Amino acid sequence: MKKTLFNIFLLAGWILLFTFLISGYFVNKFKDTPESSFISSLYVGDHVQMFKGALQCSLTSEDLLERKQHLKEKIFSKVTKKEESHNGYIYYFDDEPDLLNNALEFIQKEKACCPFFKFDVSILPFQKGFAVQISGSEEAFEFLKDFEENEF
Repeated sequence: MKKTLFNIFLLAGWILLFTFLISGYFVNKFKDTPESSFISSLYVGDHVQMFKGALQCSLTSEDLLERKQHLKEKIFSKVTKKEESHNGYIYYFDDEPDLLNNALEFIQKEKACCPFFKFDVSILPFQKGFAVQISGSEEAFEFLKDFEENEF
């Protein structure tokens, strides 16, 4: 009796797994996107939205000049190393009092006015500081390059 119940549950599990995999296939088949896969029913582009032509800062000219000066003095003057990464830059900083808080505040404000950037913060081991990666689409990277050339 126990063996029969075990076999029934095992068979039901296989049927559910097979149904799940097949449903992903049919969802992707009707979605008609090249990034779709057999197993995943989610398209990668669903998670990254890029509005063509919307690469502009929402700050006024006066606010933008003030913001750039603040960033130059308080954050980017303390960069110890900069590396170019895929569609962005990685900025390295030493452990300094309040510098990490300033960087996180910068990210929070930047997301409000420039939502097309992606930010990654890494706390480096053995008190070696932290790193901030700013990246985005190819257009966002060009925007970042222009910003850096004119200000930093």
